[in-house]
Amino acid sequence: MSFVPPELVLCILEHGYYTSLRTPNYTFLKAAALVCKTWSGPAQTLLFRCATKLEQHNILIFRAALLSSAGRGKALGECIRILEISIGGASNGGPGCSPDDLVILLQACPQLYELALSITGVHEFEEEILKKLGDVGRKLKALTLLQCGLQSPILFQLLKIWNNIQFLKIEKEIAAWPWRTAATPVLRRNTDAEELAQRPGAEVCLYELALSRFPTLDVLTWLLKSSADSLRILELRDIPGPTHRTILSLHAPRLRSLRLAYYNMYSAALLQLVIYHVPTHFPLARDLPPTIEHLSFRNPNHIYRNTLQPIIKANAEQLVGDYEILKAKCRVKGAEIIVLDMPFWVYEDPVKVHRFPRTRSVSNFDAMF
Repeated sequence: MSFVPPELVLCILEHGYYTSLRTPNYTFLKAAALVCKTWSGPAQTLLFRCATKLEQHNILIFRAALLSSAGRGKALGECIRILEISIGGASNGGPGCSPDDLVILLQACPQLYELALSITGVHEFEEEILKKLGDVGRKLKALTLLQCGLQSPILFQLLKIWNNIQFLKIEKEIAAWPWRTAATPVLRRNTDAEELAQRPGAEVCLYELALSRFPTLDVLTWLLKSSADSLRILELRDIPGPTHRTILSLHAPRLRSLRLAYYNMYSAALLQLVIYHVPTHFPLARDLPPTIEHLSFRNPNHIYRNTLQPIIKANAEQLVGDYEILKAKCRVKGAEIIVLDMPFWVYEDPVKVHRFPRTRSVSNFDAMF
């Protein structure tokens, strides 16, 4: 196997890189790295592309691999594009990594593109740590905040030092006051929309924002302050209330994709719409604008939906009868249907992706208009 041309080795590794669930096949890559020296380098390059769930029990091994030698360790560090790490407390309840560990890892991964942080037991970063993080994280484009305290200012701290972030995902509710200073109470609130609009906001120009929980009005105002001309993709797990809609409506004309866990009457005038469940209470036909070019909806087994009529009425094997009607409708409109059975929680690894790695599929019917 050591005489196989390098380009064929790479083809073999890329062919087996993903499992059937579209996650990296680490078992395959580990085995390939042990075949021979010729295979070891390319296999380890892919093996280290995505490093997740770094906690206290494995951080030392990972650090040793990156820092063991100036040559090989540096090469492995430059392969890493995605890094997920727990700071303060690990997900299993044990101790996590320290902020200093984060600085060292980012320094060893100069080509890092996406960082996912789970922060427990750390309210805010010290100024010395922030200065170091600002220096080593300049190339970051995507940030996911998996966990942090409700009143923690860490999100504000990180977006201030990493103002190149374009893809942001927040999985926890944020209720801290963005404009806190030593002389300003932490819990101060201002409900005056005009005064909020005059306050400085985040300097990041977001292209994509995904919110699992809505932050407070103050935080959302601060977060989107500089993104009026850049925000194109918005993903919401919760249905926006009146106050949140007021802010989001300023960005709606420029959105190209709106992804909602639940459909309601406020998803309009958009070019692409992704619905996570087939709706039954709100008809699609009445509200969908004619400008939609891509409609994606999901009908997972646990929902027990047995009809596609809401989609059919929008002109957009229990379901076989409705599906044939849908196909006929799409043929008339010259639309292509793509059916996928990929679980919706699967994220793409950015081996061949140049933007924020997120897939949109789960038992999907994608109609391309």
